[in-house]
Amino acid sequence: MVYRGHITSLVCMALLLAGCDKEPEGQVAAVVNGDEITLQEINAEIGNANIPAGTDTKDVQRAALQRIVERRLLAHSAREDGLDKTPEYLIRSRQIDDALLVQLLGQRAEKSFQVPDQQAINKYMADNPSMFAGRKMYIVDRIQFGLPSDMSQLKSLESAHSMAEVATRLNNLGIKFERGPAKMDSAQLGQQRLDQILALPDGEPFVIPENGMVTVAVITGESPIAGNGAEMAALATQALRRNALTTSLEERLKQARAKAEVKYQPEFAPKKNAGSLGTGTAKK
Repeated sequence: MVYRGHITSLVCMALLLAGCDKEPEGQVAAVVNGDEITLQEINAEIGNANIPAGTDTKDVQRAALQRIVERRLLAHSAREDGLDKTPEYLIRSRQIDDALLVQLLGQRAEKSFQVPDQQAINKYMADNPSMFAGRKMYIVDRIQFGLPSDMSQLKSLESAHSMAEVATRLNNLGIKFERGPAKMDSAQLGQQRLDQILALPDGEPFVIPENGMVTVAVITGESPIAGNGAEMAALATQALRRNALTTSLEERLKQARAKAEVKYQPEFAPKKNAGSLGTGTAKK
C-alpha cells in the first residue's frame, strides 16, 4: 500500500526532476531551479534604458539576465523562509498586482488613441494659454502645512483676507506651518485653477489642497516663460493624450462601479456629500 503522503512526495519529486530537465534554448535564456527566464523578460528588464552607441547588446542582455537570476534566487530563498505566506507579503502583492493591472489597462487604452491633428493642438493651446503662449513663473508668498484630519478646522480660513490673518488663525488652531517665498509655474497650476486665482482681489489668499498638503499663497511677482512652437505643440499633444487617458479610465471606473457590489462597515463608509476645500480664495 502507498500512503497519500508518499504519493504527494513522489509527485513533487517528479515535478522537480522534470524542471531540472529543462534546457535553455530558443526563447529561453536560462533556467533557474526549473524556472525559465525568457528573452522577453530580459528585454523587459532592460526596458527603455539609454544604451550608449557602440555598446554590445549581448553584454547588456547578459547583465540584465544576471540581475534576474540573482533576484530569482533571493526570491526562492525568501519562499523557503515562508515569507510568501506572511500577511505583509500578501497585502503588498495585491497592491502591486492591482497597480500593474491598472497601468496595463491605461497602456492598452493609449494604444487606441489617435494622434491629435493640428487643429486640435492649436485649439488646446488657445484654450490653455497658461501652459503655452501665456506661460509664467509666479513668485508667491506661501504658507504650507499638512492636511489636518479634521477638515472642518479649515473653515476658519474662509474669512481670512490676508496671509497675516491666515497665519494667525493657524496658530490659534495649533496647526504648524512653514512660510516663505516660493515659485509656481502657471503650466502646473492649470488654466481653470489659474483663472480662479487671478480673479481674486489683490492680496487675497488662495488655497490649494493637494497630495496631503495645503498651500495658502498670494502672488507677489511674475515673469514670462518662453517656449518655441515645436516644444509647445509637443506639450499640447502630450496633454491631449493624457486627458483622453483620464477620460477613458474614468469611464471604465464608472462602468465598474455600476456593476460592482461594495459593502462597507458603517464607520468606513464614504461620507455623503463629502466636500473638500477646493482651489480658490480663502474667502467664501
